[in-house]
Amino acid sequence: MENPMNNMRFHRLDQMSLKHLRALDRAKTVVLIPIGMLEEHGEHLPMGTDTFGAEALTLAAVAWLLEADPAVHMLVMPGLPYGTDPVDRQRPDLFSTSGSVWISRETLKMTVSDIASHMVRYGFRYIFPIGFHGGADQSIVLEEVCSELRGKNPGLVMYEPVGYVLAGAERDITPGLATLLGRPLTTQEEVSLKGSIHASMFETSMILSLKPELVDRQYKRLRTIEWREMFDMPDWPGYVGSGPSHADASIGGAVLRWRGVRCGALIRRAMAGEDLSQLVRHPKWLSDDHGNADIPETAVQTEPLTHEPSVDSKPVMILPHRPGEAEAEVAEDENSTPPSTLLQTKPRLPRLDDQDADRTS
Repeated sequence: MENPMNNMRFHRLDQMSLKHLRALDRAKTVVLIPIGMLEEHGEHLPMGTDTFGAEALTLAAVAWLLEADPAVHMLVMPGLPYGTDPVDRQRPDLFSTSGSVWISRETLKMTVSDIASHMVRYGFRYIFPIGFHGGADQSIVLEEVCSELRGKNPGLVMYEPVGYVLAGAERDITPGLATLLGRPLTTQEEVSLKGSIHASMFETSMILSLKPELVDRQYKRLRTIEWREMFDMPDWPGYVGSGPSHADASIGGAVLRWRGVRCGALIRRAMAGEDLSQLVRHPKWLSDDHGNADIPETAVQTEPLTHEPSVDSKPVMILPHRPGEAEAEVAEDENSTPPSTLLQTKPRLPRLDDQDADRTS
């Protein structure tokens, strides 16, 4: 998978001149708007974890789309680093002096709508916010913005694809990652991924892949915390789910790239005329009326590709990875709690990165 930074059809709005923007063919240009979140991710991960994830997932989707369609141009807008519905709301007693910085759902909705509306006014037809934070309200707001702008602007194709990918995230674990990793997942790796909820195994793996220097090296001592424990622990450390001690940078990068492929496939389907709103979307508990609609592994295509886009076993990392930094060793502590490989609970509360809660179902 080619690094999009080297492709002449990849554009960043903040680096373009007015002449360059005017020259883009609106019928062949896809606009992506990364939507992040400034949220606490425990004492071992940075507050910008979800923003870094949104940016990397966006670039992974860009890389796939550029390879899938030799005519398409990808225009990536500066990301929005603020979102809504943070994990702090689950334990407000622990975050009175330090914690997430978020905006209201109304502010998020108005901001994303205003940003996208400018691009609609400039004639762009294909616009896709790209989320990452799994707070239920955030996913709902992004879908509301897309639906409302489609209603006001006939011919506009605008969806937030990540919510549809997350609704079927548990099906991404085995087949796609085995291809990207060049090996099958171990049982422990598969269980740990499915049990990841917030700042746990997956997100720790992701940041080890993207920005290893920002991961506190004590992550290797952090055990699994079950959902019910989060409410009982007087000093809850800000993460929940499979132990960060199970993290692996190669798995984190592979999950991001695979989700990028899935997002790219959905974007192509939307461009071909499919109404993605008929698919099941995160949070699942709001999608019961959609029946059993699903996201198949392969994109529906109305016209043949000039070549089949590849998902190679050793793809280029979109963001730089400095080998060695992610592998910093931590001395074993005989008093530390040993990591657990299984979660016993199935969280179903509608808040807190519910995309991950769904993965334990």
